[in-house]
Order: sequence, then structure tokens, then C-alpha cells
Amino acid sequence: MAKSVLAYALIVTMGLVVAIVGTSAHRAIGGWGVVLAILMVLAGAVFARTWKLWTGMGAFAIAWLMPTSLFALEGPGGSVLIVQDTFGLAWIIGGALAIVTAAVAPRQLLMGADGVSS
Repeated sequence: MAKSVLAYALIVTMGLVVAIVGTSAHRAIGGWGVVLAILMVLAGAVFARTWKLWTGMGAFAIAWLMPTSLFALEGPGGSVLIVQDTFGLAWIIGGALAIVTAAVAPRQLLMGADGVSS
């Protein structure tokens, strides 16, 4: 039981870190920043699904979506971390599509022929 709770805590923490780092980095290197940030979301989503199947995938997705959505809102001083331009929309839509891609990927592709997960 404690191992399972720890696993989900780590997956949620990973989702939060991916959201924060991706939001900070999606503009860092021009177009490559958003590409690398989306690949980071894909890697995290695949890891979460492989480790804890659908519940892990859901935990990662929610943990990524909550801060990313908040960062797209206007702050009290009028500042926004994810601007509604090409890079900002690519980060939000690309990240969501990366999570969907990990969700619809065949189980055998992610876990091998036996499909065993802990």
C-alpha cells in the first residue's frame, strides 16, 4: 500500500515538474524549446502509463493540466506565463496531444509482449 501511494506521489510530482519546466522552457530556444517541452510531456506520460497503467496516466495528466492551465491565465499584475501566440498554443495543444498519444499507444508497444506492469 505504501509503495503504491509513493508511486502516485512521484507521478504527480513528475507531472507538476514537467508542467513548470515546460512552461519555463517552451520559449527558451525558439521553436526547439517547445518541441523539447512537448517531448518531455510525452516521456512523462508514457512513463506514468507504463508504471501505473490508466490511473497513473490520469494522475500525470491532471498534475500537468492544472498548473499549465493556471499559467495560461492572466495574473494580478496583468502578466501571463503562457501567451496566446504560436509558441504558447503549441505548448498547450502539443502537450495535450502528447498525453493523448501516450494514452492511445498500444500496450505491447509500451510494455513489451508480456504487457506486465507493477
